[in-house]
Amino acid sequence: MIFNVLSARTVVLQLIGIATIASAAYSQASSSGQLVSSANVISPSERIIERADWVFNNAEQVRYGHRQAPAVKQVRSFSNGRCEADTDCSGFVSYVLSEFPRQYEAIRVLQPERKYPQAKIYMQFFSDLKTDIPTRGWLKVNQVADLRRGDFIAWKKPQPADGIKRKSNTGHVAIVIDRLGPIQEADINGRTVRYQNINVIDSSSVKHFQPEQLPPLSVMSHRDGVGKGVVRIILDDANRPIGYWEGTYWYQGSKEIQKPTFTESIAFARLVADSN
Repeated sequence: MIFNVLSARTVVLQLIGIATIASAAYSQASSSGQLVSSANVISPSERIIERADWVFNNAEQVRYGHRQAPAVKQVRSFSNGRCEADTDCSGFVSYVLSEFPRQYEAIRVLQPERKYPQAKIYMQFFSDLKTDIPTRGWLKVNQVADLRRGDFIAWKKPQPADGIKRKSNTGHVAIVIDRLGPIQEADINGRTVRYQNINVIDSSSVKHFQPEQLPPLSVMSHRDGVGKGVVRIILDDANRPIGYWEGTYWYQGSKEIQKPTFTESIAFARLVADSN
């Protein structure tokens, strides 16, 4: 009887020791920001970056084009694990978002006559979101300072002053990689312009600000589709977005881009797991 009691006491002490060690390991992992669950939990924002990066790293053929195909077919996968990206900005973002059918459908239904929504539709949707209550898996981001990895930027290109509609792009939509440095100022045509550099991954025919990266497996000599680079978001004195500056040269139009475009039709958004 004495032996059994001692044995049971020994087992209890061992279990207490194991629990103490496990608790310490949990606390250490929590403080370091590591996952403490056996489940590999990845945020929607990181999944967006992973999917976009997969295209960037595996695209053997890249071209900026308006492929008339649904979102899931904007990027074609090959049997060798590589892919082809023949798509424009909204086609690329739509492809990336197609992994989130509910969230993507919330935008696609706003332009059902097209294979995928245009950039101006993304801007419209982002602009109508709320910052505190998720709408079908989306939150609005008000300030440039609040942008983080995996967020979205969209703007609508303003109409010409003469009011005559011309065949042109409707705007742009891109995925945020990170913000670069503090807000900067530049004198452009006698006007002081404040801007924030944002590193993005997108599909564009515009040479972005440096550092710009082209897909490593492609043979592009200049930006002609999917790539990474810096765009500038123009800010007023209260740090509200009032314009954009996508880059330095527009290859489709064969011209330099010497100044930013001012517009209030610019909006930011974040994909969230909690969808209402």
